[in-house]
Amino acid sequence: MDLRAIAALTFTMIVWGVSPVFFRSLSLALGPSDHLAIRYALSALLFLVILAAIRFWRIRREDWPRMLFVSIIGFGGYSVGSAFGFERIAAGTGSLIIGTQPLLMALIAALAGKERLTAAALAGLAVGFAGIVFLVWNDLGVTGDPVQFLTGCAMIFASGTCWAIYAVGSKPLAQRYGSLPITAMSMAVSSVALVLLFARPSTLAAAGAMTLRTWLELAYLVLFVTGLTMVTWTYGAARLSSAAAGAFLYLVPPIGVAAGALMLGETVTGGMIVGGTLIMAGVAMAQFGGRLGGRSMAGRGMAALAAVLFAVTMWGLIPVAMRYLVTELSPQAAMVLRLYPAGLLAVLVLISAGGVRRIAWRDWVRIAIASLAGNLGYQILAAYGMQTVPASWTGLLFGLEPVFIALFAVILAGDRLTPWLIAGIAVSMLGTGALMLGSTLAPSGDVSLLGLVLVTLSTMGWGIYTVVIRPASRKYGALPVASLAMAISALPMPFFVDTSFPSTLASMNATAWMAVGFVVVFGTFLATSAWNYALGHMESSIAGVFLYVQPVVAAIGGVLLLGESLTWPLLLGGVLIILGVAIAQFGPLMRRTRLRPNAAAAMQLQ
Repeated sequence: MDLRAIAALTFTMIVWGVSPVFFRSLSLALGPSDHLAIRYALSALLFLVILAAIRFWRIRREDWPRMLFVSIIGFGGYSVGSAFGFERIAAGTGSLIIGTQPLLMALIAALAGKERLTAAALAGLAVGFAGIVFLVWNDLGVTGDPVQFLTGCAMIFASGTCWAIYAVGSKPLAQRYGSLPITAMSMAVSSVALVLLFARPSTLAAAGAMTLRTWLELAYLVLFVTGLTMVTWTYGAARLSSAAAGAFLYLVPPIGVAAGALMLGETVTGGMIVGGTLIMAGVAMAQFGGRLGGRSMAGRGMAALAAVLFAVTMWGLIPVAMRYLVTELSPQAAMVLRLYPAGLLAVLVLISAGGVRRIAWRDWVRIAIASLAGNLGYQILAAYGMQTVPASWTGLLFGLEPVFIALFAVILAGDRLTPWLIAGIAVSMLGTGALMLGSTLAPSGDVSLLGLVLVTLSTMGWGIYTVVIRPASRKYGALPVASLAMAISALPMPFFVDTSFPSTLASMNATAWMAVGFVVVFGTFLATSAWNYALGHMESSIAGVFLYVQPVVAAIGGVLLLGESLTWPLLLGGVLIILGVAIAQFGPLMRRTRLRPNAAAAMQLQ
């Protein structure tokens, strides 16, 4: 494990994710024109020094038209669109729109005849651009000036298009001269052009009136965003596989949204959540979709994609439905209404499947422990915890399940404790700590520390269930053992039925019954069946990527369906939990595979 490469890429993503905050702050403080002139006057000096240090000045005459085009139209257009766009719209909104850059790169490469648009790329383009439309359309009604908002969104999108032109157009130059020399030369050329275009007599006066904060923000963009991250990205990407390095880029949009909320006090809207999710889903489909079904996504590949998306969406909505039932009824009633019908359904599945073959007494003990201590404990703790924990928070804590499964596999099954698992547990526990700290620093009737502890413990219960039940599942079959465990988990439910239960059933409205039906049929039976189908038609590592959709779906469902609020503990804790799970789950897959120079240039963001 190359911890230095991981640290370099993590640092790079944080710097890039926070940069829209300073783009917007400087454009508002100085005006876009003076922002560009002052910033790129300093950038020009920086890259001229870099060119002198690496002694690179000569480019063939036939390559200069391409160099001027990608520098001025590509990078220059990106810089102009960003400066003027972020003056008009929130940093969080702009960072989500910029997140479409990989899609735009695929489209530009296809239009230039460099690459072929696959079915996966076309599907990703459709979903990603649908996310932009939803984001803009949903937030249009809540902005003070719709014309300015639309203009700003268009400028940010245009800046992403220009960056895609730069990334695709500079590939041949990077292949011939190397990524670092071409990056430095193109930045120097574009910086000089931007200074000549936007410098005015008043620019010197604006520079003289800059405050210490403005100078620090400018230094951050010039030294960190434009300069240092060029080194850290190249270092990290050269020591990990292209897929591993590219996965880090998914951190940039959520970091941008969180930074805008925490540093500028921006409001995180439902449109940003749904639109941002669609944008990142589109990028993921374009990047990974081609691996679902061999050469294309047709037939079984598309069906597997639809199945895995259905499964994780249903699982993500379970906390929303259970939160509604717990608050409308009671934890006991919600638990009985979920487990008892599910247990009956499991018995019917066992009967229709011809039962289960004879089970040894030792395995009966294992299944009973897994069912009662693991699954039932998980259900009880979650039901009572959700009384004082919103669905969006519960969904994020449920996202800890892969980490706890790996941890209990070490404790109970003798699996090896890897540095990746240690690092993942540490980061995800920091996220859990952020949620708990937020509940104490900003207490409200909607979130309690005790509820967070109970939900976290319930997630541990699921980890115990998964590890303990695994040997029996391998021995007797996954479906029969899972059905048997569900039936056993439902046996204690009569102990949770009190005298008020009949009147509770009689008072339930149509929405409550729909929530029960959703949890039992869609969230349990159909989602599990869809997941198993998807695993049969795609790589497990690819299917595992889609599990990160669950916490996002829970957050979206809580905000849109239950009217929950997005707070800084939720955003910060969510990012850390997802990052920790990703480190523990996918860290071992990373290899010291050197990234080609043109790939590094294409993936460079700033």
